[in-house]
Amino acid sequence: MENPFFSVRFRGYDRAQVDLAVARIRRATEAGAPPHPDSLTNLGFQLTMRGYDTKEVDEYFSEVARSLRGG
Repeated sequence: MENPFFSVRFRGYDRAQVDLAVARIRRATEAGAPPHPDSLTNLGFQLTMRGYDTKEVDEYFSEVARSLRGG
């Protein structure tokens, strides 16, 4: 799993929450216990000032879910 880059916007997802979710997914996948793809939708990130671009983050997690499904 590559390290994602997300643009920072005036209002976006909380950067610390997104970074933590990415790190947890990476660790679980590397340990041989990847998360269920359905658990990667609607992660409930808070919106904050100077947060990550919501569309980019949502697309990233959708792509990771597709990859875990084998597609």
